[in-house]
Amino acid sequence: MASEPAPTTVAEHALLRRAMWIICPVAGALVGLLLRWASGWVAGLSWAPFQGVFELAASVPDPQGTVGAVAIGALIGFGFAGLFAQERLNVTVSPQRITLRVGRSEQHLDRGDVDAVFVDGRDFVVLDASGAELARRRSDLDRAALRTAFTEHGYPWHDGDPHEYRLWDEEDSELPLRVNVLMADRERALRKRDRKEAALLRAELAEHGIVVRDAQRRQYWRSVG
Repeated sequence: MASEPAPTTVAEHALLRRAMWIICPVAGALVGLLLRWASGWVAGLSWAPFQGVFELAASVPDPQGTVGAVAIGALIGFGFAGLFAQERLNVTVSPQRITLRVGRSEQHLDRGDVDAVFVDGRDFVVLDASGAELARRRSDLDRAALRTAFTEHGYPWHDGDPHEYRLWDEEDSELPLRVNVLMADRERALRKRDRKEAALLRAELAEHGIVVRDAQRRQYWRSVG
């Protein structure tokens, strides 16, 4: 009897993951150095904000001032690298389930619940048989690597969303008033580039049986079921 294939994990390339721990601190150090050089000039501008901060930075003599600015910038860069690391998506595919891991949090999806898997723009998406989204996660994972992992384990991989959507407009008569209000709120969030608010409103719309996808800050929708 043939054995089941071993679980496959798809993650960002190791070189890219390691590079972020170099790029972010170096960028932070450069910003710190530029702010150090500009602090004396900014401190002389009466209209500039945070005058006290720039005056303090300009008052520290060299080399201590420059070294301190570079060190603080690098530390801030390390902090951003850590935040980016916590937001990276890893996907593990086994014959029984899919595991999505972001930082320390995990989401497990049983194989029997999965009806479609695909990438929508930068989002990795999993749907159930009704068309509802079991998961939608932003990622930079390689599409070809994901396709290979899922097809090798026999999951229903699609090269795009298998469902049809309609462009939403505020006068759409097919949607209930409450849904239209939520869609209007979400469109304003998209225009403001407020991803957190847009994600919260997406989840609320899902509770009303509406799935949305975005293209060029416009919303497209479909009903579940």
